[in-house]
Amino acid sequence: MNFSFVINAMGRIAVIVALFMATSLLWLFYYNEIQILEPLILSITIPLLLGLLMVLSTRNKKKIVSMKDRYVIVTLSWFFIGVIGALPFYLSGYIPRLVDAIFESISGFSTTGASILKDIEALPLSLLYWRSLTHWIGGMGIIVLVIAIFPLFKTAGYQMFSLEASGVLNQKLKPRTSDIAKRLWLIYVSLTAILVVLLMLGKMSFYESLCHAFGTIATGGFSPKNSSIANYSSYVQYIITLFMFLSGTNFALHYHLLKGNFAQIRHNTEFKTYFGIIFTISLTIATILILTNNYEIERAIRESLFQVVSIITATGYATADYLLWPVQAWILIFLLLFIGACVGSTGGGIKVIRHVVAFKFLFRKLSTLFHPKSIKVIKVNKKSVQDQVAISVIIFIFFYFLIFLIGFLIMSILGLDMQTSMGSVLTCMQGCGPGIGTVGPASNFSHIPDAGKIVLFILMIVGRLEIYTVFILFLPEFWKKKESASKQTNILQMEN
Repeated sequence: MNFSFVINAMGRIAVIVALFMATSLLWLFYYNEIQILEPLILSITIPLLLGLLMVLSTRNKKKIVSMKDRYVIVTLSWFFIGVIGALPFYLSGYIPRLVDAIFESISGFSTTGASILKDIEALPLSLLYWRSLTHWIGGMGIIVLVIAIFPLFKTAGYQMFSLEASGVLNQKLKPRTSDIAKRLWLIYVSLTAILVVLLMLGKMSFYESLCHAFGTIATGGFSPKNSSIANYSSYVQYIITLFMFLSGTNFALHYHLLKGNFAQIRHNTEFKTYFGIIFTISLTIATILILTNNYEIERAIRESLFQVVSIITATGYATADYLLWPVQAWILIFLLLFIGACVGSTGGGIKVIRHVVAFKFLFRKLSTLFHPKSIKVIKVNKKSVQDQVAISVIIFIFFYFLIFLIGFLIMSILGLDMQTSMGSVLTCMQGCGPGIGTVGPASNFSHIPDAGKIVLFILMIVGRLEIYTVFILFLPEFWKKKESASKQTNILQMEN
C-alpha cells in the first residue's frame, strides 16, 4: 500500500477543511463571540499544521497507486474530516462529550442532519455557521473538492471520483475528471448563491439565508433555528422545497439544462420517476390531511409537499411534525426513506434509478413465467441494461436492507424501542436526519447510548459512500490479492 500517497491526500484534505473552518472567524467577530475565539483558532490551527506537515513530508515522490489506496483514501477521508470538524464543538465546550461532537460533525459532513443538540440556538452563531458549512463541504463530496482544487490524482482521480460521487459519471460532462469536478462545483456554488438571494428576498437575514442554503443545496438539514423552517413564511418554504427538489436531481441534468439540452431531461427515466413519486405521494398525503385533519387546501399541499421532498431527498428540514399526522400519512413518509433521490445528486438513499432497474428486471422475470419464449430487454433512458447490471443493483438493495436489519437489531439490543431502532438506523443510512419514534422531526439523538451513536455515525458514512466502498476494506481477499501490473500503471508525480 502506498502510505505516502494516502498521507499526502489526507494532508490536503485537512488543509482544505481548516481553511473552510477559518471562515467561521468572520461571524465570530461580527457577532462579537470572543468567548470562543481561542478554541476556534486552536481548532483551525491543529488540522492546518498537521495537514501541511503531512503534505510537505510526502511531496515530490513518485509512487505506484493501487485501487487499495483509492478505497482507503475515500473511506478514511470521511472519518478524518469528521474528527477535524468536531474540534470547534468539543474544544469550545458547547458539546463537551467527544462522541457527541464527532456524531454532530459526521452528521454534518455526511449531510445526514441528525443532531444531539437539545437547544440549537444556545450555541454561538459562529459555531452554528460551521455546523451548516459542514453540510455544504460534504454535499458535493470532499474528494470531488480535492480533485477540483488539486488535480494531483490525474488518472487515479477518476476511480476515486466514481467511488464517492456515484452516478455522476454515468453522464460524463467532460472527459477530464478535474474538469467534471470543477463544473459540478460551479453548478453547486451557483445554486447556493441563487438560493441565498431568493431567501433574503423572503426577509430572511443574510446569515440565516446562508446557513439554510448550505443545508438545502447539500440536502443536509441543519438549521440555526430550533423550529427548523416551520416559523418562516410560506414563500420561504416553497423556495426551499423547490431547491431541495433541484438538489435531489442528478447534477448532470443541471449541466444539460444550462447547455439547452432539454431532450436529456425530458427522456431521463429516473427524473420522471422521481418527479412522479413526489407528485403522487404529496397529493395523497395532502388529501389525507384535508379529509381527516380539516387542513386548508394550500396548507395541506405546502406541508405535504415540503415533507415529502425533504424526506425523499434526505434533506431533513421540517415544517411540521409528521408523526402527529394520521398513521397512513407518516407511514408513507417513512417508506420514502427507502427510496432516496437521484444518482449524481447530493441526496441520499438507495436512489430512484436502482428501484427502476430492479422493478423492471423482476417484472421481466415474472412475465417470462407466462411467456417463456418472449424476449424482453430492460431499457433505461432508451439504453439497454444488461442482466449483470440489473443483478448487481438487486444485490446492492439486498445488502442495503441486510445492513438496515443488522443495525436495527443492534439498536434494539441497546434498549431502544422498535420504532426508534428502525427510524434511527434508516434515517442515518439514508442521510436524512429525522426518523420515527423518539428520533422524529420534533426530537433529537441526544438520548441514544454512546455505542448506538457510534453505530449510527458509521452507518452515516456507509450510506454516504453507498456500502461497497467501505465494506470492501473488511474483506480479507481485498488485502491479500495482488493487483496485476496493468492495474498498477498509475504512476503519479505529486505536485508541490
